[in-house]
Amino acid sequence: MMIKLYEKEQDCCGCTACASICPKNAITMTESVKGFKYPVINQGLCVECGLCLSVCDFKVFKPTGKNPDSYAVRHCDENEVKTSRSGAFFMGLCKYVIEHGGYVFGCTLTDSLDVKHAVTNSYESCYIFKGSKYVESDMGNCFSECRALLKEGKWVLFSGTGCQIHGLLSFLNKSKVPTETLITVDLVCHGVPSIKVWKDYVLELENRKNQKITFVDFRDKQTFGWKDHVEKYVLNSGEAFNLKSWTDVFYRHVLFRDSCYNCKYTTTQRLSDFTIADYWGISKNAPRFDDNRGVSLVLVHSDKAKRVFEEIKTLFNLEKTNIETSLQPQLRKPISKGAEYGAFWKKYKKFPLKAIKKYFFPNACRRVFLKFEKSAKRFIKKIIRR
Repeated sequence: MMIKLYEKEQDCCGCTACASICPKNAITMTESVKGFKYPVINQGLCVECGLCLSVCDFKVFKPTGKNPDSYAVRHCDENEVKTSRSGAFFMGLCKYVIEHGGYVFGCTLTDSLDVKHAVTNSYESCYIFKGSKYVESDMGNCFSECRALLKEGKWVLFSGTGCQIHGLLSFLNKSKVPTETLITVDLVCHGVPSIKVWKDYVLELENRKNQKITFVDFRDKQTFGWKDHVEKYVLNSGEAFNLKSWTDVFYRHVLFRDSCYNCKYTTTQRLSDFTIADYWGISKNAPRFDDNRGVSLVLVHSDKAKRVFEEIKTLFNLEKTNIETSLQPQLRKPISKGAEYGAFWKKYKKFPLKAIKKYFFPNACRRVFLKFEKSAKRFIKKIIRR
């Protein structure tokens, strides 16, 4: 019998658990035409042991039934806050694990502007994990590397999206690896855009500027503050400029992996130790933090997380908040596909750069229409709330 890992693309989040667990290395993560990676089985190597099927958490996850503690958190070190996109709680966890001789896994933007997971055992190097990256991260062999470190008894902090963290935990459970020294932290995730679309977008932008882009900040907090979402680009000449083109299309919900619209982890009841996010709505829950400098929403799930939180809380200004009034939309339900989803991918598959130009760099008339559409949606939402 031939093993089939998923029926539809919406049923695979690309976490790499199945590829990592395979004892014969028969599964490779292969890029689709949209630029998302899916597992492909080499039937010549497969022995049909079924481990790949049993390790998929995305198909079987159910909320834990336990509500976490909720906090508004900001690091006491002002420099950490300035160089982070919210309140720098993650850096407190990094400090804890590194001081215990451990390792930190996180998402980084490389010099070639790829988005990948990496690992370090240096606190100074953890800066590469700072900042938002509105692109799907390539996990590479991080699950296997994490397993090897845990077998050695090392402390490990692993950060990622909800599907990545739950995939990791399922993989470690099936591998029968002790996790007493593992701390997991997942993000309140809006959705993960395609790395292929991202690289084509960068190429088009470089063609327009006639220069290579050497650095990207997906949220230029230092210039525009925490609440705004404006990108910063630096060219090899040293010139810097700001745009909102990638962010605008990101929030139109057309770029995401199909599983994002079918996400199982849009709940507060997760298996991770911590969940972190920007604390939108802070003005109602903890108004003393409402100064546009950034503050983290931190959900503390496990008993282990509570112990660690107690040990590191002196690093932060914090306030316990009401979980019911702290819920963001992506803690309630998955996002819906944007109205332009089908049109974008149909055009992108045939004419990638034409699609990039049309949707990311629209002409003046289309800009006016999009601006009107955005304002109309905000107005309607206000009316509904009232």
